[in-house]
Order: sequence, then structure tokens, then C-alpha cells
Amino acid sequence: MPQPTLYERLGSQEGLAALIDKYLEILLSNPAYEELRRQYVNGMAHYRARMLEYLTGWFGGPVLYAQKHGLPKLRENHQRLQITARLRDLWFGCMQQALAESVGDASLRKELEAAFWQMADGLRNA
Repeated sequence: MPQPTLYERLGSQEGLAALIDKYLEILLSNPAYEELRRQYVNGMAHYRARMLEYLTGWFGGPVLYAQKHGLPKLRENHQRLQITARLRDLWFGCMQQALAESVGDASLRKELEAAFWQMADGLRNA
């Protein structure tokens, strides 16, 4: 029997949406993330939809992003931004807080943190 995917372990669409909503809530409400907030030039609704589509497939669920937009080119799509170590750390810190507040399973939280760190560090370009 195959192991459940990160998507399934997170609670599928509902669990992933809750994580993304928590991330956005923290991003919008915490003054420490002002510099990061300024990067979201297309608005939070746009970002929420894209993040949900991308992470659904990335964590082993349906490939929603590819179905709607073609192959995900995460690095290429972020090249317009100067992603410094500071910006990476702000994004990751916000995501860590969202994970801490929305994922009760410590083992799953650690796996997700590792995956998000790898993503965030891989997007650093400045």
C-alpha cells in the first residue's frame, strides 16, 4: 500500500487551504512582514489561488497548476524579484509561523518546513 502524500497528510484541499489562509493572515497582520508584503504586487487573492494550485501538485495532489497554466516554472516566475537571503528568511519565517499555528502533527510540520526551506532557498537570486 502506498504511503500517503504530503497533500493527503495535510488534509488535502481543506488542510492546504487552511495553511495558505493562515500564512496570508500572518503576512497581512504582522508588521515584521511589511517588506515581504510589498512583493505581492498582483494582490493576495491572485497569490492565494496560485499558491493553492501549485502546492496541491507539489505535495502530491492533483496537478492543478499545470492544468491551468502549463508546467510550473517557479524559479523563472520569481526572477523579476530580487530574492535576497533576508527576503527568503522573511518568507520562510512567515510560513513557519503558519505551519506552527495550523499543523498539529509535529512530524508532518518538520517535513513541510524542510520542503518549504528547500523551495525558499532555491528561489534566492540576490
